[in-house]
Amino acid sequence: MSNSNHGTAYPELGAIISRVQSRFIRAAPPTEVFDPLLTDLLEVTGSEYGFIAEVLHDPADERPFLRILVLTDIAWDEPTRTICERHRSGEQPMEFHRMETLFGAAVRSGEVVIANDPAHDERRGGVPSGHPPLRAFLGVPLFHGGEMLGLVGLANRRGGYDKGLADFLQPLFSSVAAIIGAVRLDAQRRAAEQALRESEERLRNTFEMAAVGIAHVAPDGRFLRVNRQLSKILGYPPEALLKMRVHDLTLPEDLQLTIAHANRLIEGSADSYTLEKRFRHAEGGIVWVSKTVAAVRDAAGRPAYFIAVIEDITSRKQTQAALLAAQAAERANAAKTEFLSRMSHELRTPLNAVLGFSQLLQMDSATPLAADQLSKLKHIEDAGAHLLAMINDVLDLSRIESGGMPLTAETVRLRVAVQEAAALVSTAARDAGVRLELKPPPHDSSLGDHVQADHLRLRQVLVNLLSNAIKYNRENGSVIVRWGATPTGDAVQLQVSDTGQGLTPEQQAHLFEPFNRLGAERSSIEGSGIGLVVTQRLVQLMGGSIDVDSRPGVGSTFTVTLPSAPGGNTRPAPLREALPAAETSAGGPRRTVLYAEDNPMNVELVREVMRLRADCRLLVARSGREAVALAQRERPDLLLLDMHLGDMTGLDVIQHLAHDPQLASVPAIALSADAMPAPIAAAQRAGFKAYLTKPLNVAELLRHIDEALGTA
Repeated sequence: MSNSNHGTAYPELGAIISRVQSRFIRAAPPTEVFDPLLTDLLEVTGSEYGFIAEVLHDPADERPFLRILVLTDIAWDEPTRTICERHRSGEQPMEFHRMETLFGAAVRSGEVVIANDPAHDERRGGVPSGHPPLRAFLGVPLFHGGEMLGLVGLANRRGGYDKGLADFLQPLFSSVAAIIGAVRLDAQRRAAEQALRESEERLRNTFEMAAVGIAHVAPDGRFLRVNRQLSKILGYPPEALLKMRVHDLTLPEDLQLTIAHANRLIEGSADSYTLEKRFRHAEGGIVWVSKTVAAVRDAAGRPAYFIAVIEDITSRKQTQAALLAAQAAERANAAKTEFLSRMSHELRTPLNAVLGFSQLLQMDSATPLAADQLSKLKHIEDAGAHLLAMINDVLDLSRIESGGMPLTAETVRLRVAVQEAAALVSTAARDAGVRLELKPPPHDSSLGDHVQADHLRLRQVLVNLLSNAIKYNRENGSVIVRWGATPTGDAVQLQVSDTGQGLTPEQQAHLFEPFNRLGAERSSIEGSGIGLVVTQRLVQLMGGSIDVDSRPGVGSTFTVTLPSAPGGNTRPAPLREALPAAETSAGGPRRTVLYAEDNPMNVELVREVMRLRADCRLLVARSGREAVALAQRERPDLLLLDMHLGDMTGLDVIQHLAHDPQLASVPAIALSADAMPAPIAAAQRAGFKAYLTKPLNVAELLRHIDEALGTA
């Protein structure tokens, strides 16, 4: 088409513009807008093929590239047909990023490119093998609002292209540019709307699905919006919370602090705050929360509403409270242990002299006491023994409560344990005029005669029960001990019955309370009120239980139930009473015993005890340093060490002597008024042969001395 024909084609050009604008106004898809337009362009210009493309820029480097909107089907083989089909279906847009071409020159320069001899044009980039021949090319950039939005490319017009044709088509190209701009703007708007919808959906999901409570709160404290987690934390449905204020859920004692923080946000002196506080739960309980609040302000800077993020920290607070309680209990227990240790030490030290010299006076065959003197001495010894028993009960109870009571599970024959306990209380029963009767299982059967228990502690339980049955009995009364298997055979029951004064139901309700003697403190019967408590705890530690059946004026029956054990393999445990060994003659070799003690009364007691061993020479050190020096000089055969020597402990002395090969193997016996488990265990670990607590049992001390020296 020559310039003379442009005027003839102008009405046709106007019709093309009208059609493309009409299709766009009807909101037809871009393909339906541009496909007919390209057909019209090819027809009006007499071109063989062409394309309309959108100019875009690579986000990585801002380099321009073309994305084809419509393209004449010029596929020449199977791969190109596949590319074109994917493009037409919208599955994969066709893009050209290589700009070293004729259409690339139009994009790069922003000017119309006319090439009527493409093969020799220096701007050419060549065409792929098989591509339809390119004999002429017209590339027109499409501008709208000063921005290049697209490109129209036409090819193979007979006679080639000229600037007049491009100028003639410019109204159409302007309309196409405007449409591309509008389509792009519409796409951007839709993308922005979609992004906004997705953002709102994410925010909604974040608000609703958050693992913490979230609320929008008005400046006056009203809930404007709440999420499900906050509803779960407080126990109220969302619709109920929206009718409430934060103040309605706040404890009165926390309200002023909450208001003060809110006022700081309202006044603008703070942008946010974090606070731990309590809320009332819908079911009446208390919920501890960590609340972070921030203000959302309007254009004038006034708070429009608050955003509150609320985390349930009730479990953490309970854990902290439990930890603090445990630490306080641990401190209290440590203080109690320290007090008991000191009390035990201070009481046992004088008792050591009282009971020790009482025993020595009774054992003195050289100058025996008269009967009335022995009777008076017996009162002194009984009073000291009673005080010692009270001290031991208090220490046992403390050990049990602190978990420091060592127990050994073994098979124990009840017949042996009962006989041992009966032997220990027989004198008290005889003196009180109470008959003691043992009733084992019939026919001397082992069924129901073996239990799983700690032998020593079981004997302690039996002694406590028998002692009480004797103390609270009547003159010419009786105590009967029965035992046997339960009907199921998995446990053994032992009953201690007495004919004493009995207990009322009110007294039975307080029977196992520490230091509660149930009115017996107003009588002449001695006691501490903790023997039964220790008994109950020991039975429970051995996996058993204890019950009482009592009637005032008739008597009481205490029933101990313990796990049964198969017979056989029992530990032989005959009652062993520590008796003093006979005095050895002075004809044998003399043995040296070094005694370290800073208390003169205790020194005098041990000096008197050692007079019963004529073959032993006693050396006394009044301090730890003196003990070490004496041991290094005299090379003793046995060490008797008090555990608290003022300048050193007995453990310190042992550790010093352990560095001397000639003294490291010397046996050592600990003598101490500290009867707590920890120092006893420490002495055992240090290698002491025995740990004897004060007041000393003279016979037991002599036995250990004989064993250590090999003269037993």
